[in-house]
Amino acid sequence: MQSIGPLQGVAQPACPVDSVTGLTECDWTASYTLTVPTNWTSGVFMVQLTNAQGSQNYITFVVRDDARVADIMFQQAVNTYQAYNNYPDDNATGKSLYDFNSFGANTVAGTPRAAKVSWNRPYADYGGGQFLTWDYYFVRWLERSGYDVKYSTDVDTHENSARLLNSKAFLSGGHNEYWSKAMYDGVQQARDAGIHLGFFGANAVYWQVRLEASPLSGIADRVVVCYKNSPDGHSPDPVQGPTTTILWRDPFLNRPEQQLMGVQFTGQIAFNAPKPLYVVKNSSSWVYAGTGLADGDSIPGIVGYEMDSSMSSVPLPTSVAGTYQVLSQSPFTDGGGPAMTANSSIYQAPSGAWVFGAGTTSWSWGLDLAGTVDPRIQRITANLLQRFGASPSP
Repeated sequence: MQSIGPLQGVAQPACPVDSVTGLTECDWTASYTLTVPTNWTSGVFMVQLTNAQGSQNYITFVVRDDARVADIMFQQAVNTYQAYNNYPDDNATGKSLYDFNSFGANTVAGTPRAAKVSWNRPYADYGGGQFLTWDYYFVRWLERSGYDVKYSTDVDTHENSARLLNSKAFLSGGHNEYWSKAMYDGVQQARDAGIHLGFFGANAVYWQVRLEASPLSGIADRVVVCYKNSPDGHSPDPVQGPTTTILWRDPFLNRPEQQLMGVQFTGQIAFNAPKPLYVVKNSSSWVYAGTGLADGDSIPGIVGYEMDSSMSSVPLPTSVAGTYQVLSQSPFTDGGGPAMTANSSIYQAPSGAWVFGAGTTSWSWGLDLAGTVDPRIQRITANLLQRFGASPSP
């Protein structure tokens, strides 16, 4: 583990807020610049910052390895990290893409939430975005199991989705909600080129975003744009067309995420609420081989807080005949009140690529979270990765 310092910190100025879009962007000077050595392994890295008083915070970043062909490409969902980021989280000025944690004056959205958020600011809270909530457990299990993995972010997928073709499988983690058109197109094209897709989360591919250059620096793709809808139901997005920042399933875009993943977002429970049971369906599937599970058996602790379903009102993905299967049927009561059912699914695309949708944000907890680890979830995941062409090293 590398240690740097002590460093001389400086007090940085407050970050201005754009009165129209709510964009908060910090015009700060660098206190330290890390040059990544060329021999570092591709991975998700956490920088721990400790001040003189002992308070600590984190910075997270990904090291890519574009030259190496690997079995698995794991994508970190930093668009979603920023969407929820309301730095400085002071109950006065912080703004995210959400009303529940945005403060201050109304924006073009008609409420205090922002329509644009920037990477030129820290993540609120502990500084690591949502990495330690879900993806940490998946990454730790992959690495400990000896899989051949390299890493990227969804911004990397946006900028050059051809990188996905250098792996056998593309994996998306627990909460990968915000996708640009270039991302959606690129992952769909990868599937159609035979690259297997594993969506080991829920609520993925939900909102369309655009990425824009920083107004301060001019550096490309430093701003996430998502106008969504105003309280009156219309989109205030000045760009109206195939990149309008609304739901992918909105009839205006007509690209429901189920047509890619096999399932799509249906509901949620409170984050800290007891998790519903994962209830097995179609246990004869190869996905369940070696688990000992039968139809109706259940696994605790992994369903929620957000869930997907296979929706009969939405077209299913084009698949090889007989390969689309719903793998679980997990009842839950949505936070809004109605009874719902969460599903996981599997299908094989005409290209030969297999596509798995876990239908729950907390799948990774069954892989590596103490108290929730379940060898059956580990075996299911291993079965999927093996079918994807990835096997752990001896």
